[in-house]
Amino acid sequence: MSFERRPLLLFGLLSFPLWAAADLGEGQPLAFVEPIDQSVYQAAPYPPIEKPIQGKQFSGLQEAVSFYEKVDRSGHWEPLSDGPLLGLGDVHEQVVQLRGLLHLFGDIKEDASFFEPLELFDLELQEALLAFQKRHGAKVDGILGPQARRLLSVPPRQRIEQLLININRQQEFQAIAGGRYLQVNVPEYRLRLYEQGEILLDMKTIIGRRSRQTPIFSSSVKTVVVNPSWSVPKSIAYRDILPRWEQDKTYLSKHNLQVLSGWEIPRVIVPEDQIDLEKMYRGGEFQRLWEPPSMKNTLGRIKFQLDSNNSIYLHDTKSRSLFESDQRAFSSGCIRLEKPRMLADALMQHSNRWVPEALDPLFEDVTTHNIRLDNPIALHVTYWTAWLDENNLLHFAEDLYRHDLIELAQQNNENLSAEPAIN
Repeated sequence: MSFERRPLLLFGLLSFPLWAAADLGEGQPLAFVEPIDQSVYQAAPYPPIEKPIQGKQFSGLQEAVSFYEKVDRSGHWEPLSDGPLLGLGDVHEQVVQLRGLLHLFGDIKEDASFFEPLELFDLELQEALLAFQKRHGAKVDGILGPQARRLLSVPPRQRIEQLLININRQQEFQAIAGGRYLQVNVPEYRLRLYEQGEILLDMKTIIGRRSRQTPIFSSSVKTVVVNPSWSVPKSIAYRDILPRWEQDKTYLSKHNLQVLSGWEIPRVIVPEDQIDLEKMYRGGEFQRLWEPPSMKNTLGRIKFQLDSNNSIYLHDTKSRSLFESDQRAFSSGCIRLEKPRMLADALMQHSNRWVPEALDPLFEDVTTHNIRLDNPIALHVTYWTAWLDENNLLHFAEDLYRHDLIELAQQNNENLSAEPAIN
């Protein structure tokens, strides 16, 4: 069979002008230990920013609202029905609708060409679907499957509501954001370091799962801790660790956990035969769980202490394979970092004028080092499910914690209560 490539005919809107990891958090030490590549803790140059993807550019989110209003009025959008997995080289009648939707949303270039028959899933279509998937935080595989169908089938009116909610959030953010800051956007699973609007560092994060959400707040990073210990919070101890210890009396030793007597300095380790569950985090002579620093510490080898009282911090992790997942809501609330050493270098250079190699000797053993930043850096943990990237391309993310849904319901209730009563 031979195919002929032809220019893409304009239509629609423009025609009228997990591997899923176990549910593990900081308080749930893994039953296995992954080999740790110590090279990740050596100074390294910043990685280049990823190549931009194709797509329609916007001057701001308000312009994106107008775009989706136009899509909504056009009558050319309709949801995709269920169907088979479709990819490069497949021939299927639904390919025509897929191509139409991707053109409607701006992921197919205006000068794109296609092979006949129209039902052929060609390279241009694959590239457009890859761009759409990346813009929507989906698995970027170029395959039309259940996830891509669901995202393509989100009504334009729903996108408009989502954009309006996020316009308000970003206006509030701009009022407090300075020239240099860290941002963790929870629904995006990413951290970025900004300097006067320029991205200096960009990395994946792991955030709290739905049952133990990462809070949305602003603070500052005040201390870099190399080889941290871990004081297990009461909530994690009771939810995750103590029930397992009651079932397996070797659980604590298997996971390098110790029981301490209160907050005494120097630390007082409680012998195993004197551990009392009735005193765990309770009473004047309370006991608590603690993990000493090690190559296998739950927090990894770097922690960033925040100037906040919510027990949330940024930290390394020994479970590095979790970053391979597209959806990374695995923690108990704290934020795990893909490249903690690079962030430590950046903060130490800016704040304390340290060269990157200055931190290298601190990783040669497991002694804890607390390094206060001379100039703490602002951290903003945000919840943006729609935003423009540095290339003015529109991105959407899943409403993981249902904040959009709750906010929209509140707005609707306020609108209803504001309506005058009809006599």
